[in-house]
Amino acid sequence: MEFLNMSSASPLSSLSPSTLPTSLPPSPSFSPSAFTTALGSPGEDSAPCRLASSPTVSALLAPVLGMEFVLGLVGNGLAFFIFCFHMRPWTSSTVFLVSLVVADFLLIINLPLRVDYYFRQETWRFRGAACKVNLFMMSTNRSASVVFLTAIALNRYLKVVRPHHALSRASVGAAARVAGGLWGGILLLNGHLLLTTYSGRSCLSYQLGTRPSASLRWHQALFLLEFFLPLALILFAIVSMALSLRRRGLDRQAGPRRAMRVLAAVVAVYTVCFLPSVIFGGASIVAFRLRACPTLDVCTQLFHGSLAFTYLNSVLDPVLYCFSSPSFLRQGRALLGLTQSSQGPARDENSYQLSARRWVSSKKAEATGG
Repeated sequence: MEFLNMSSASPLSSLSPSTLPTSLPPSPSFSPSAFTTALGSPGEDSAPCRLASSPTVSALLAPVLGMEFVLGLVGNGLAFFIFCFHMRPWTSSTVFLVSLVVADFLLIINLPLRVDYYFRQETWRFRGAACKVNLFMMSTNRSASVVFLTAIALNRYLKVVRPHHALSRASVGAAARVAGGLWGGILLLNGHLLLTTYSGRSCLSYQLGTRPSASLRWHQALFLLEFFLPLALILFAIVSMALSLRRRGLDRQAGPRRAMRVLAAVVAVYTVCFLPSVIFGGASIVAFRLRACPTLDVCTQLFHGSLAFTYLNSVLDPVLYCFSSPSFLRQGRALLGLTQSSQGPARDENSYQLSARRWVSSKKAEATGG
């Protein structure tokens, strides 16, 4: 299956004639694309569909991504300032939240180049090295976003469902080491984009060729893995937490309810940002294999437009921080002049953890007859 790199376009958005190598002009009988490279062949009796990029989609993406750049820069800049200068001491949860802020900045500083790319109808006017770095950082943002959203969800799960587990009581230093290890793995997983050669007017993570390369196949596998595996873990965390809180009778307490709201916000951000591209990408693959050309044309345009939802994660993440930490919300409102600042960040994480620990302790006391 052909899937996209969320950083720019994909086989679906690379159907534009502008993405074709200059040494391989289009054949009169078909329009080459990443689809025909991997899924079809010019020698087949049934020719693939003729597809072209949509100027309307490119014209829509340019201003939308520009708006997301501005909102993401303001929101994440404020978030970084609050975490670094107004929230002390840090907790293990704060470490993962700050890592998510850093991931968003990887996207934000690269969005102007993508705005220019779509403003010029998918024409890359910078050097090939700049294209490599741009695609690498955009792809790294997607990987880091899903990884740290998952880490935030699992962190909440452990503190509520397994309050006495060593991981739920990990220190800030231990959480920082875990985050560092995750960053190292994320960079390695996306390193193949720095080894790929990009030339011509397009800047896409998928290149045309006689057959899919090992780098392309790995990119496809990574796309699937980093969407479905984290989603499964997040859903497991929220279902397990809900069942555990109901069984213990803690579901009406403020701390545990806040933990559930955090997980609900994580699911919402994850679904809104990443699910549309998966749906339209999968529909496009099915339509291509069935040679349903009109349907394929519609699906590819919807798929390309869904990139705006992918980049929206940098705008929605600061909203997630407000759900995750009341202290963050208080400090943010104070900096904006809406309320007076108040301290107490340590209570945000410990309130629901203490409720869970008290329940476990009471059960142990009942079991021992104490």
